[in-house]
Amino acid sequence: MHPSAPASRSQGYPRLQILFHWLSVLLMASLALAGGLRDLLVSHTAIDMRSVMVVHIGCGMALLSLTLLRAATRLAGPALPPLAGSSRAQRACAHAAHLAIYGFILGSCFLGWIIVNAKGLRIPVPLLGIYFPRLVEADPALVVSAVRLHEWLGWIFYGLLAVHVSAAIWHHAVLKDDTLRRMSWRRPASVPTPAVADCHRCSQDTEAQNQELPPTDRLAS
Repeated sequence: MHPSAPASRSQGYPRLQILFHWLSVLLMASLALAGGLRDLLVSHTAIDMRSVMVVHIGCGMALLSLTLLRAATRLAGPALPPLAGSSRAQRACAHAAHLAIYGFILGSCFLGWIIVNAKGLRIPVPLLGIYFPRLVEADPALVVSAVRLHEWLGWIFYGLLAVHVSAAIWHHAVLKDDTLRRMSWRRPASVPTPAVADCHRCSQDTEAQNQELPPTDRLAS
């Protein structure tokens, strides 16, 4: 008997979560470009500040909505099993980093929403002809303090993202595990696992009994 050895895959994230993740990356890159480099863009291109901020605010509201949806689908779905060989400390650090990233995204986006409302403006919902609810009334003093906090949160968040990306590269290049591949459209490569032992190899007694059978009835080895 020569059964084929089954293969176990290092389970990847659901396709929807992968899509949400990379859309979030694209939106965060757009936010960084339109927010952190807005003065440079306006000074050296034909783009005006209003257009840059429309892009920044639009990407921020899209990221906020996507993050809430992403969190809901992740909580509703089954938890992904930890990677084999990962320590409890590594899993705790990864969990804390993910919570921090979600917290900074939500906090920064809601703060940006407050800034727009405190300037006396409303944020339209594209294609629907309606507006996002107003969180605060116009308040120039609130704008000053909220903008300062928004900028600080942005820089801290960029640092957190740098650590997150560095950790993913370290897992992929140094530890050579499936941490990064689990968030890829290509599923992690199959890792062969030991086949279930043949019944005639379970013990010496079973093997002896097999030898006592007629040749035509013996289990192949």
